[in-house]
Amino acid sequence: MGFKRKFTEHSDDILMQLAARGSEQAFEELINRHQPAILNLAFRFLGDEQEAKDVAQETFLRVFIAADRYQASTRFRPYVLRIAKNLCIDYARKRKPLYLADPPDHPDSSDPATEMELVQLSEALRKTMLALPDTQRMALLLNHFEGLRYAEVADIMETSISAVESLLVRAKRTLREKMKNFR
Repeated sequence: MGFKRKFTEHSDDILMQLAARGSEQAFEELINRHQPAILNLAFRFLGDEQEAKDVAQETFLRVFIAADRYQASTRFRPYVLRIAKNLCIDYARKRKPLYLADPPDHPDSSDPATEMELVQLSEALRKTMLALPDTQRMALLLNHFEGLRYAEVADIMETSISAVESLLVRAKRTLREKMKNFR
C-alpha cells in the first residue's frame, strides 16, 4: 500500500484536518461516510430526489469551503447535519411543496384492496409529513429516521432540548390527528 493511507481508519476530525490541507481522499471519505444520511434527511424533508441531491452536494461544498475553519471540538455529524438542515429549510421556503408522484414499492399482495389501502396510507402519510411546519418535520426526521437523541437534535437545530420535545409532541399529535381515518 506504500504511502497511501487508509482513510477509513481515521476519525472525522482527522479527515477534516487533512481536507483543510488539501487532501481530496480525506474529503472523499467524509462524503462516503455521511452522504447517505444527508440524502435521506433531505429527501424525507423535501420529498424530491433531485432537490435532495442538490442539498447534499451544496452541504459538502460548504463543508469543503469551511474545512480550514472547522473546530475539532465540534462533532462532525451534528455539524454536517446542521448545514443540511439549514439548506433543506431554505429549499422548502423557495418553492411550493412537491408531493411524490409515485408511491413507494410495496411487497406484492394477494389482495388488491389491501395493496390499495397501503398505497393510500403511504401517500396520506407523505402529504401529512410534508405539510408539517418545517421545524416540526425536521425534528421528527432527525429523531425518528436518523435515530438521534433529543440533545443531538437540539444541537443540530440550534435550540433547546425542551423545544425539541415540544416540536416532537406537536408533530406527533398532528400526524395522529390527520392519520386517524387510517387506523
